[in-house]
Amino acid sequence: MRERLEQKNLVRTILNEWLIEYTVESSNGIEHHLNIIEAMDIKEVQIKLFSDLRERYPAEARIEVTILMLEIVQNKAEIDLFNTHEEYVP
Repeated sequence: MRERLEQKNLVRTILNEWLIEYTVESSNGIEHHLNIIEAMDIKEVQIKLFSDLRERYPAEARIEVTILMLEIVQNKAEIDLFNTHEEYVP
């Protein structure tokens, strides 16, 4: 009974998928990245991106990051843009 009450009080967090495109300039040159990060808000995106950069570039003392695009991935597709009345032929 107590477990049921605790489960009802749990708050469901809604995660969005964020598409982030960026370049990294390091001692190895310039690299272009495109990632999808699951996060609630922009602050969490920033925290996860910094964590990812630390993992990818552990030996670098300094890197230059340029964000090219950052937006929420939309789940609603425009069905009218797709031809659903004909078969696909490669």
